Amino acid sequence: MIKRNLLFVVALTIANLVGSQVSDRDLFVSPLGDAPSLSASFAELRSDHFHSGIDYRTGGVTGKDVMAVDAGYVYRIAVSPGGFGKALYVRHPSGYSSVYAHLRSFRPDIEAYVENRQYEMKSFAVSLYPQRNQFRVERGEVIAWSGNTGGSSGPHLHFELRDSATEEPVNPLDFDFGVSDSKRPVIDKVILYPLSRSSTVNGRNASLTLKTVPVDGSYGIASSDLPVIAGETGVGIKCWDIFDNSPNRCGIYSLEMLADGLKVYSFTADRFSYSESRYINSHIDYAAKASVNEYIHRLFIQPGNRLSMYDGHVNRGILSFGDDRDHDIRIIVTDASGNRSWVAFRLRSLPKPLIPTAPAECSKILPYGKASDFTADGIRIHFPAGAFYDTLFLIYNMRNGSRDLLSPVHSVHNETVPVHDRYRLSVRPDTLIPGMEDKLCLAIVDSKGKPSYSGGRFSYGYVTGDVNRLGDYAVAVDTVSPVIKPSFAKGANLTGKRLFTVTITDEFSGIGSYETMIDGQWFLAEYDAKNNLLIYRPTSVRLNQNAHHTMELTVTDNRGNSTVLKSEFRW
Repeated sequence: MIKRNLLFVVALTIANLVGSQVSDRDLFVSPLGDAPSLSASFAELRSDHFHSGIDYRTGGVTGKDVMAVDAGYVYRIAVSPGGFGKALYVRHPSGYSSVYAHLRSFRPDIEAYVENRQYEMKSFAVSLYPQRNQFRVERGEVIAWSGNTGGSSGPHLHFELRDSATEEPVNPLDFDFGVSDSKRPVIDKVILYPLSRSSTVNGRNASLTLKTVPVDGSYGIASSDLPVIAGETGVGIKCWDIFDNSPNRCGIYSLEMLADGLKVYSFTADRFSYSESRYINSHIDYAAKASVNEYIHRLFIQPGNRLSMYDGHVNRGILSFGDDRDHDIRIIVTDASGNRSWVAFRLRSLPKPLIPTAPAECSKILPYGKASDFTADGIRIHFPAGAFYDTLFLIYNMRNGSRDLLSPVHSVHNETVPVHDRYRLSVRPDTLIPGMEDKLCLAIVDSKGKPSYSGGRFSYGYVTGDVNRLGDYAVAVDTVSPVIKPSFAKGANLTGKRLFTVTITDEFSGIGSYETMIDGQWFLAEYDAKNNLLIYRPTSVRLNQNAHHTMELTVTDNRGNSTVLKSEFRW
């Protein structure tokens, strides 16, 4: 009898656990009423970061109802000219939080609260933390409307789930939001990389690209010739996923690589922390991204890569056989719905390189994990210990700059090697214009010779700043003020207008700040940075109607150059 009761309790416990696991997927409802159509997935590869949520397509329009995925309360509201734009953060009793970004507007009471705080702080950009029960939300309640604000490249809803205890984003597709995906991931190509100066692929110390072909429902390699490797070798793969009812190429969920049946590498996109997102530059083939804007997953882990999404590896995924044999390689790509594709191929290993490799040009070896300094005529550099993911054989050169630069151009290696932590760069100008020292700055020079602003300040004979890219640097000067172009003529009758705009641009250092005064009082202007627009929304609460108004707009760039627009209008 005791045994029977014990079995019943165990069975009941298992049933409850299984039931809770099933119900966990049903914790939330969709944030949009339409059938879900995604344009981006979780942990998708982006410039300098992993995508922290999923993107819902909104049919190229703004104003779609955005609903709370569960009951809870608003714990943060953010407004920014870039990034997430207008964003709402909601805490739920389940231990998760939801984030809704690039919004057009908030629920009316939230919208009024934000505007009042913007006027109190005299700032369009705000990050607000209301009291716990100030803004309650119900499951399925409309809390905002979709938009295209911030750094959005088109109308859509960026949606996130976060672990409330850590604020770490988790994969929303681990839950049932009604997203349909019946298609296998696509594998485009595989790349083999020699990882040391003595390693070779097909006798050369250079990478080899292997195009894929469909084979029996998955993929093989187009070439019938076995690639031959010697020494430490890495593997990369270009792949993507496509959801049902969406044409967009999206990110994958997991990667595995097997060598002779042994799993040597595994990556799974369940969660990560914002503090580690920049490790994407080590996870990908950064040179391919920098040179041809192509995203390739590395299936090997560099020494300085601390990304938490690797869940098992042997020798950091590096192939190093050291024998004269053929080996079977299999790479498995899986999406969040469990659809799998794989590519299988063979390669031949050699115990040593076919030909010795010539030593590469090197100005200084910067060991991984150690702080290093480099000095040459007119340039000083300090690299912190966490600057690079692997040892760098630094190459430095100097050449004459163009007439609009105030120093030679210093080539600090090249842009194909990523930098994780910023390094301190000091460049000495050859020309000093008295009284213009505060206008000097660093500039990074592209392959066409065009300089772009990189910050920095003049001090003790050098322009010094903290930068996060390698490449060609010089000293430049910015003395040109921003340009202001209103959409209305001075004295215009704007009566009945719901909004009017002003375009603000700066040709070099960029917009640093702006301030609008109407009738001598600070007035809110929404800054749409990607379109260089200031947007004004007059209301009877802020302006007297059917009256004449004076406007003064001051725009200042990042080098202190200012332009003032004085105008008048009737509203």
